[in-house]
Amino acid sequence: MKKRKCVVMLVAAVVMLTTGCSDFFQGKISMDNTKNTGTLEDLLTPAREVTELAAPQQMFVSKSMYAGKIAVSWSKVENATSYRIERAVVTSDSEGKITVPEESDYESLQKFVYATTYTDTIIQNPSYSNKEYENVYFYRVCAENIAKGLESPYLACSDTEGADGAGKLFGVPSGVEADKGKSTESINVKWNAVEGAVSYVIYRGTNADGTGMEKIGEVLGSVQKFSNSISESDQGREFFYKVCAQNYYGNVSAFSSIGMGYSLKEGAPAAPSGVCIDNGLGTSVSSVTIKWEEVAGTEKTTISYNLYRTSSEDSSYTLVKKITDAAATTYTDRSIKPGLIYWYYVQAVSTPSDGTEGEVLKSPFSSSGADSESPAKAYLLSAPENVGVDESEDSTSLILSWDAALGSEDNSYVYKIYASDLLNSEYALILSGVTGTSSVVEKHNFYKVSTVNELGVDTESALSEAAAPVPQAPAAAEGSRTANLSAEAAAVWTANANGVYPVRVSWTKPAADFPAGYLVYRSTKKDSGFRKLTESPVTGLSYIDSNETARAGSYYYYRVVSVNELGQGKNYADTDGYGALTADQWFREYNKTVRNSQSKLTYMHKPNDMDKLGTETVNGDIKGTLYYNAKVAGMGAYITMKYENYADFYIMGEKDLGEYFICTGNTDTTSNMSANGNMLGTVVCTGMYPGSVKYDGLLIKGGAAGGGAYAVTTKDMSGNVIIPETNVDWQVGEEK
Repeated sequence: MKKRKCVVMLVAAVVMLTTGCSDFFQGKISMDNTKNTGTLEDLLTPAREVTELAAPQQMFVSKSMYAGKIAVSWSKVENATSYRIERAVVTSDSEGKITVPEESDYESLQKFVYATTYTDTIIQNPSYSNKEYENVYFYRVCAENIAKGLESPYLACSDTEGADGAGKLFGVPSGVEADKGKSTESINVKWNAVEGAVSYVIYRGTNADGTGMEKIGEVLGSVQKFSNSISESDQGREFFYKVCAQNYYGNVSAFSSIGMGYSLKEGAPAAPSGVCIDNGLGTSVSSVTIKWEEVAGTEKTTISYNLYRTSSEDSSYTLVKKITDAAATTYTDRSIKPGLIYWYYVQAVSTPSDGTEGEVLKSPFSSSGADSESPAKAYLLSAPENVGVDESEDSTSLILSWDAALGSEDNSYVYKIYASDLLNSEYALILSGVTGTSSVVEKHNFYKVSTVNELGVDTESALSEAAAPVPQAPAAAEGSRTANLSAEAAAVWTANANGVYPVRVSWTKPAADFPAGYLVYRSTKKDSGFRKLTESPVTGLSYIDSNETARAGSYYYYRVVSVNELGQGKNYADTDGYGALTADQWFREYNKTVRNSQSKLTYMHKPNDMDKLGTETVNGDIKGTLYYNAKVAGMGAYITMKYENYADFYIMGEKDLGEYFICTGNTDTTSNMSANGNMLGTVVCTGMYPGSVKYDGLLIKGGAAGGGAYAVTTKDMSGNVIIPETNVDWQVGEEK
């Protein structure tokens, strides 16, 4: 009887031990080891872990809704704790076409947006002069869960609508123009249409600066003109007009520029005729001369002139000069800028010749504007714009191109090309007499182009803005993989909330090029979704990426773009990398393979206690084996679990990336008849995160894990130690 009792107790110890071992590896361990820890089936059904975030959906971007801001909204993403929003600004080309931006064109607007809406204030105080109205605005959003290290793919407003998905500001009425002496009874005001306008409100005042204006009328959005009736007492008086647009949402645009107008008064002089430009079509670099025919006064009146102009930049009328000399019929304007077209108007003013304060009468403006039969059009000899540099088939040369200089339709321009190897140094002439708008040039670092008009008073324009060739891509780029960067990046060598350390991205300069710097981008996808990490170029040959959303088990893809001194670049090198793990996180990732492997065992999970004794071998889903043997040993029990080149998972589920953890070694357990004991053995791992774990410090109490620690060592891909042997608490890896 005594012998039988001993055997029963030994079997009980084995049963308790096998149950405890499976509890330890398969589910959450109760802190109270005086009670039954539950069945293995219960423990093998952990709560669902959030491992990825879906991209936001149904993005809305306001179009012509607000004068100074754009509203962006998107659908909520389950398990997201915040969102990141980025913006790309695009201006239409010369034909008015909008091009969908590249990923590298997006700039971060705001991290940690906690709502599903965002208001992008483009203009704080909207005004007709704001250039931002010429742009459209593209947005993209991704969801984030920083605590879990998750980041979704991006949703861009162009994904479903292309260029039509871009946001727009509610524009300002442009081209406001009022009649100047065309009628004695009214002043007609006209303007250009505004997208999204349902009505226009017209204001009038007597102050040239636009103050003190009052509303005088409102028209539908389909109408872009208004007739202002003028009383006899107001004939000849100057009035100043502004227009604003209203949209469907009840929002109002900024005010337009001021349009000056006046009605004709009986007795006013005739409008000057013969207004023309002398030496004004690209023949001078600094001035143009306006001419007109004299307007005769009467015996009692003297004629003077007011000279006005508009430009391709601003349609409002600018008073250039009050010319009091009645005999003067020319004026040289030296206040204009290159690159703009100007139109000139002359107004005759009649005043009493005896010097008394009699009635001042003004003529209509001369018929010399852009829409007239004989426009008084002028522009300076200007340098070409949009100079660019491209590679040629010959490695010793480049192709320089540019837009035709202003006025090329009126003149037979040729061009000169200058070069320098320093941006702000003197530029030397390398080619002259170039026809067309491109040329093959010898290699230099920087180029400028001038316009030449052999028939001009001035024959050569100023030089264009500098252009530079974009540098070649880095010769090689490499991202670190589970590397120890503590020495070179001590200031940022800190793991994020997910237990992941930074990645080093390094590269070498192009063999035959000298970039001014490099821009670094990152994505969770190999070929798309790249986000700029460096707001300004990196001048060195490496970058430390402290990725706050990096998650264990994920590759991150990097793109390094070489840029010139002008910040331009398009050639890049791609690489990938991932950070090392803390000891705790390393064990969590390793334990995924352990738990999955032991779920395949049959003896361990049999309900009958005696059936738990035995031997079996199971195969890894990818390769290798796990050997199990539970037997009576002396006055206790011994369980052997031996891994041999065992792997269940591919990195990120992709075979081409290789196995996640490949395990070799033992996780054995020994116990006495009280079901108390310890674990022993070491498992060495290769794969994505090389390292090892020792079990000798794990305690078994009452048939379950009940204390102690694992001893974890992590290594890099070359076998060098990253984290020396470190204790990891026995409960790590069992979180749900």
